[in-house]
Amino acid sequence: MNIKKQIIVFISVLMVLLIGLLGVRFWYDSKCVKFQDKNMEIQTLYLLDTGRGRVLKKELDRIEHFYVTNKDGRFTTLEDLKQFPNLKSVSLDYGVRSMTDEKKEEFQKQRKTIHPMLAETLPDLKDLRELDLTGFDHFENLDFLSKCTQIEELTIWDSQVEDIRGIQNMENLRILDLNLNPFTDISPLQNLKHLEAVNLCWVPVENLEILTMIPSLKLVMYEPASQEEERILQKLERQGVTVYREASDDWWLWKRQREQTLNH
Repeated sequence: MNIKKQIIVFISVLMVLLIGLLGVRFWYDSKCVKFQDKNMEIQTLYLLDTGRGRVLKKELDRIEHFYVTNKDGRFTTLEDLKQFPNLKSVSLDYGVRSMTDEKKEEFQKQRKTIHPMLAETLPDLKDLRELDLTGFDHFENLDFLSKCTQIEELTIWDSQVEDIRGIQNMENLRILDLNLNPFTDISPLQNLKHLEAVNLCWVPVENLEILTMIPSLKLVMYEPASQEEERILQKLERQGVTVYREASDDWWLWKRQREQTLNH
């Protein structure tokens, strides 16, 4: 009889412990973020640097700038970014400019998902002000940005962009850096009523005079390729625009020039 009682007591204690553990696990899970993308979770843990293996919901408001450190960690979705309530800046880089031929071949299989992924997520990040997609893809066009009216600063260097019509609805865009891209038509810039700074170094622009039709413009970085282009740049200067003619791929130089000009 005593043995039966002992067994009953043991089972009862075990059940209490299991229920307690399940309760703790349920409580812990309710406090933690559920990520759709494992690589997004890994990067978030890196940015928070808590030493913990899970991200707590209360920690999400600490992230204002999301950026990539592991360029081999491909995202299958960016939907998790919507969970960051104070997200103002996003910088994504897959390192496409420095890929080996083998990695480029592998990357081509994934490229078809990148445009839809960006188009589905970026417009919903209502507080997003700065976006840098340099090295994230070889973009032929920027159509995925057509609904991103909230973004004020856009940077996409050396990404094989051939068509920029997708940015013409970005009504709050102030700073645009499209250095080292092969597009030739900049007429969409006429629609950007708040555009203040443009970096078009190593861009083979065919209608540079468009810049003279943007009243808000304060800074242009462009190396003239002809006397006609030099005349256009001189006209911009007469309109009060600061012009830097020496082409540079130094991001920090461009940043300093912006700060000096726009904060003057």
